[in-house]
Amino acid sequence: RSPIIRNFNVCFSHGNKEVFSCRGIKLAVDWFLERGHKDVTVFVPAWRKEQSRPDALITDQEILRKLEKEKILVFTPSRRVQGRRVVCYDDRFIVKLAFESDGIIVSNDNYRDLANEKPEWKKFIDERLLMYSFVNDKFMPPDDPLGRHGPSLDNFLRKKPIVPEHKKQPCPYGKKCTYGHKCKYYHPERGNQPQRSVADELRAMSR
Repeated sequence: RSPIIRNFNVCFSHGNKEVFSCRGIKLAVDWFLERGHKDVTVFVPAWRKEQSRPDALITDQEILRKLEKEKILVFTPSRRVQGRRVVCYDDRFIVKLAFESDGIIVSNDNYRDLANEKPEWKKFIDERLLMYSFVNDKFMPPDDPLGRHGPSLDNFLRKKPIVPEHKKQPCPYGKKCTYGHKCKYYHPERGNQPQRSVADELRAMSR
């Protein structure tokens, strides 16, 4: 699946919430590229190309220009009107592209406002949001992105996830079950053998 990376989260997570660290973007992008993902997209507001200021510290800005040349990074529009910066809502770019490209969203945001806009976006955000942590310079998404009962990270990132074998609930009747192979519950005592009913087994024994 195509990862769509939310720059704000990644940069400030790597910069300890104090600095917009462009190196955080590079670390996240490299993690996906090394796994074989080819369509990685990063959205960054155009005003982040401006020089670093005390109230908006930015480090390693040359990374942004390099990623833009590699067609990985896209600057979202922004402009100044009477000295005031006007920016578009880049989260909408992220969710829209991820939804239309059947990708995933790499972010620690929950996108509650956008989830409330469209039912299909809510379902998509619930199922395709990949959260992460930074341990120094190591980008670390969880091994269980949707919780302990959800898919593994490898399966979550597949274009066509492998459907795990359905784990059936143990039969409440156990060995006394008379449904045999028609029983919808799991019988661990039968293993891979044909699941004959108790009645069939009694008939076989009486022969």
